[in-house]
Amino acid sequence: IHTVAAGGGSRLFLKRGMFVVGPESAGAHPGPVCYRKSGGYLAVTDANLVLGRILPEEFPHIFGPSEDQPLDVDGSHKAF
Repeated sequence: IHTVAAGGGSRLFLKRGMFVVGPESAGAHPGPVCYRKSGGYLAVTDANLVLGRILPEEFPHIFGPSEDQPLDVDGSHKAF
């Protein structure tokens, strides 16, 4: 068993041309790239956002250093 659980904060790593998950976590701070916090890590949440499984317009604007911005779709795309 390589992974027991993979939540939205589980980090993504590119290994041998394939993305693998965890076991490291991005945590809430700095969190995934889409949280707009300096030092964010590419995570499962970013993948779900890029794939359209998360609808950013359904989330409150609580991201970024001032916690008043939406999820960063472009940042997630760039991180990939």
